[in-house]
Amino acid sequence: MQFDHRRAGGALLRAAGPIAVAVAVQSAGNLAFHALVGRLLEPAAYGALGALLAAMVMLGIPLGALQTAASAHAAASGAGRATTIGTLRAVTLWSLPAGVLTLLCAPLLSDWFHLDGMAGSAQLGPYLMVAALLATARGLLLGTRRITAVAGTYLIATAVRLILGVALALPFGVTGALAATLLSEVAALAAAVRVLVRDREPGAGTTLRLGAVGGAAVAVTGLFLFSTVDLLLARHHLAGAESGAYVAAATVAKTVLALPAAIMAAVFPRLVAAYDRPGRARTLLTACAAVAGPALVGAAVVAVVPALVLTVLYGDGYSGATTLVQVLSGVAGVTSLVTVLTNAALARHSWMTLVPWAGAVLEIVLIQLWHGSAAQIAACSAAALLPTLLVIAVAEGRAWTRRTPVLQGVRA
Repeated sequence: MQFDHRRAGGALLRAAGPIAVAVAVQSAGNLAFHALVGRLLEPAAYGALGALLAAMVMLGIPLGALQTAASAHAAASGAGRATTIGTLRAVTLWSLPAGVLTLLCAPLLSDWFHLDGMAGSAQLGPYLMVAALLATARGLLLGTRRITAVAGTYLIATAVRLILGVALALPFGVTGALAATLLSEVAALAAAVRVLVRDREPGAGTTLRLGAVGGAAVAVTGLFLFSTVDLLLARHHLAGAESGAYVAAATVAKTVLALPAAIMAAVFPRLVAAYDRPGRARTLLTACAAVAGPALVGAAVVAVVPALVLTVLYGDGYSGATTLVQVLSGVAGVTSLVTVLTNAALARHSWMTLVPWAGAVLEIVLIQLWHGSAAQIAACSAAALLPTLLVIAVAEGRAWTRRTPVLQGVRA
């Protein structure tokens, strides 16, 4: 039967819908969680909560590799009952040492964040393990195109976090708010596993390999560094007020990447499945439209009303950062194309996933040379983006349009 690339492209765009809506609801729920809990806690306690939640976010960044690798594995081999159980068992064993180490570091973390006791920091270890399993389960669901089920896990986690956040923060303070976050992940994991184990077919019975996770980690970490290193260096090189302005502008700009990142998760398995079929170039173009389209639209909206966005989020103290917001929003929007193309390289197991690493190194070098002002750092970020995008666009354009596709690297 001939592969209908037009139908596949339309299916790809439709698949992104449920998860995009769910992540938008989750983002609104996160803001509501902070607004509600922030009113229940004293300022000092809310500051401690914010620090621990930021630590949870940092712990979750490498777990994107688990979701990506599990997604690719399921897209290529299926995700029957045997595959699901074997993969979740393997991830439990992989994450256990990291979870135990994080738990043992709870006293140090408590001192670092100036917490009253270890009840809060001790939850980071279990959170790491649950989040690792949830990322894997979502990846398996995405790889088998059960997008609605994945969207449901985001909605369940959001609802549980909001309900328990209020119920537990009032009597237990920071510890209760963190417990609500942990339990929301547990609820989402239970929902994901319930869908996966319903599948009585054993599938291929293959288990996700650690090497495949390593390959995905290279891509995920490189993209994270490429999109974030300017913010870290700005904090280092700039003085207090100018540093704050850059961080505020960069934070606003990078919000345009939140929704495209969720859409990319839904699109990636289809890139894996499409690469060795006719019409793969159209699939890649459709993926670029599905992921980069919302990012570029969001960047354009922010660039048109930067002062309004800054005022709503931060008040009147950052009115001088409007130009920074416009430049960095444009950089973030175009960076979404680098994200799609890096995932395309990962789908075909290519070493081109190292290109964002090279882009991050170039960005670091440029900023180390020119960091006299926030505007210079923003310009360096834009200057590093252009050659990075050009290199990976040429490489992936050739790979996805050649007559006979070539798979590189090692398959899971």
